[in-house]
Amino acid sequence: MKCTSLLIQDHKVILRALEVLQAMAARTENAEPVEAEDIQKLLRFLRTFADDYHQTKEESALFPELMRASAANYERLRHMIFEHDQERSLVEGLEDALSTRKGPEFVVFANRLMQLLNAHIQNEEHVMFQMADQSLSDEQDERIVSQLEKFKVQPRVLADLQHLEWTYLRKTGCA
Repeated sequence: MKCTSLLIQDHKVILRALEVLQAMAARTENAEPVEAEDIQKLLRFLRTFADDYHQTKEESALFPELMRASAANYERLRHMIFEHDQERSLVEGLEDALSTRKGPEFVVFANRLMQLLNAHIQNEEHVMFQMADQSLSDEQDERIVSQLEKFKVQPRVLADLQHLEWTYLRKTGCA
């Protein structure tokens, strides 16, 4: 399996979390209840899975190898890392809005994060990963896959996401 395929699998999980965030923001905007503990679980997911697990894999395994493959990748990679930093700042904004109980700020930060992450994922999958598939040798790709497989995610984090999906995204008649 190619390294980009592994990272795309992560993106699918992150996009599921964004659906939960969107539902939470909509409830907040409509003055409907959202449990603070649920928001904390989602923020923990964003910190643990999206940042510590996924983005760290990209920044420590894929990006350095892409730099070795071609210096022409430098500016794009810098921009990807810049967006990772923006995502981290927006998660901090969500945490602050939660701790200060400022619902309108939570909605603003949630919307910004969803917009940024959706665009970021599209850019990675349709530009960065295509570039990686074209510029990395089989040996480089195998080396990256080996590094990516060393990363482990806590099962509890994924279980929390599933619980949040059930709580915030279930539809009548659907299991």
